[in-house]
Amino acid sequence: MRVVVDTSVIVSGLISAKGSPAFIIARWIQGEFILLYSPAMLAELEDVLNRAWLTERLTATPNRVHDFLSAVRVMGELVSGYAQVSGVVRDPFDEMFLACSLLGRADYLVTVDKDLLVLQQYEQTRIMKPAAFLGKLEDAHDS
Repeated sequence: MRVVVDTSVIVSGLISAKGSPAFIIARWIQGEFILLYSPAMLAELEDVLNRAWLTERLTATPNRVHDFLSAVRVMGELVSGYAQVSGVVRDPFDEMFLACSLLGRADYLVTVDKDLLVLQQYEQTRIMKPAAFLGKLEDAHDS
């Protein structure tokens, strides 16, 4: 299973050990799906995770941001190239997730972004909320 997870879902999963985003990160670490990322997505993730307000919330786990970013680089699959996705979604900042999904042949794009969720599907990629994606992981695990 090939999956793009947007930045807000990852940040939520790192802030709180409870909830779907945290379980998605744990399932990825366990190797239950391939995390796809692009250079633009990694740059955004690195920028957001190193913001002062977030590092203050993660002080109980020193090096968590560094360790997570290292894991993404080692365990994730880097997707590069260019895909024309402009105008597909209202917010141009969301285009990097669609481009990564398209170029990486993602099965799922996991997000809480309403501008992406309204699409429901883009090309071969189903777009869904974290809880719905966890359900898909459970179904795959059970079969």
